[in-house]
Amino acid sequence: MTGQYTALLLITSAIWVLLWFGYRQNKINDEIKKKEKEERINAKVQRRKKLESLYPTNKKTV
Repeated sequence: MTGQYTALLLITSAIWVLLWFGYRQNKINDEIKKKEKEERINAKVQRRKKLESLYPTNKKTV
C-alpha cells in the first residue's frame, strides 16, 4: 500500500508542477500581449496627434 501512495503522491506532484508551468507561461504571454496592445494604442494616438497638428481646426467664437 505504501508504494501506491508514493506513486499517487508523485503523479499528483507532477500534475501540480505542470499546471504551475502552464500558469506561468500563460501569465508571461498575457503580459506580452498587454504590452503590444499598449504600444499599438500609443502609436495610433501619436499618428492622430500628428494628423491634427497638420490640419488645425478653426474655432469660431461668437
